[in-house]
Amino acid sequence: MLNKKSEANLEIAIVCLDKKDESFFSVGASRAYYAIFQATKWLLVKNNLDYNELKKNNPNVNKQSDYGDVSIIIALIYFLRTNGFDSKDDLIFINELYVTFTKLFFWRLRADYEETVISKKNLEKIIKSAEIFINKLKKYN
Repeated sequence: MLNKKSEANLEIAIVCLDKKDESFFSVGASRAYYAIFQATKWLLVKNNLDYNELKKNNPNVNKQSDYGDVSIIIALIYFLRTNGFDSKDDLIFINELYVTFTKLFFWRLRADYEETVISKKNLEKIIKSAEIFINKLKKYN
């Protein structure tokens, strides 16, 4: 695991799978997203990402709060691209991270703000995606 907050969030998501009350599945989806969010943030902070430099080079980040939901994935992509990750395989890797992050972000929005219930099957997929995402980030720890 990359850091304790990420680990705790993923552990809570997994515990939610064992609950009989479906409302826990939404909580689990939210926690799985925050597991990847915290892992990403930790990686960027640990590697001394220059957030001011990022803002200068990407005006979309200026519209977001520092380390907000949207700016964190932009920061991760910026970090990887400016640290030599620009081969064809690296770009595929970056795209996979972006797709997973975005997918889990939207699951979190549904879980936190909509009245729909996340199914156990969907939560299992969400947790698996979070685990894969975190394992990919470990390579750059």
